[in-house]
Amino acid sequence: QVPIVFNGHVFTWADYDAYACQRDYILQRPRGHAALLYGGHIWRLAVITLPVEKALTGPTGIYQNEDGMFHAEDCYTSEEYFDDDLTNDEIALMIGTYYAYSDSKTLDTHLSWFPTPFHYDSSPKDYGCWTPYHEFGYQNTNHGMTVPKASRVWRKQLRGMSVMRKLHQKVESQALVFL
Repeated sequence: QVPIVFNGHVFTWADYDAYACQRDYILQRPRGHAALLYGGHIWRLAVITLPVEKALTGPTGIYQNEDGMFHAEDCYTSEEYFDDDLTNDEIALMIGTYYAYSDSKTLDTHLSWFPTPFHYDSSPKDYGCWTPYHEFGYQNTNHGMTVPKASRVWRKQLRGMSVMRKLHQKVESQALVFL
């Protein structure tokens, strides 16, 4: 379950340690290997706990609905392929999400130690592979040099300059045309 805090909560090492324990618990479960297949920050968080070979251990078949399964179909042969995928709740826990309330009933924002895959994947900072730039940001967070950020802060931080966003969109559209 995603932890709840009230606005103004001062995050400490204890909060980060609790998050890391929760993340590692998810990774040690049978479906944890799905994080190695995910890419981005989810992948980077998984490789500190799991051996890369664990990526080859799926699917577990634990989820019977599509929320917990990855499905792909070969467009030439119509063969279907399945593997484990992370649910939205598992992703939220993997990146260290907290629901921040302004009072006992009003959800004000989501905070997280790392960006959501949605914000990261749609940003020009998604280079398609892990880079020294990404590692630097990861190391700063992983060594307690930051606190969880609100979704809007992650979005602004990942957004980049206008010219880079346009370049990223052009490269993506040309790649789709090529494929």
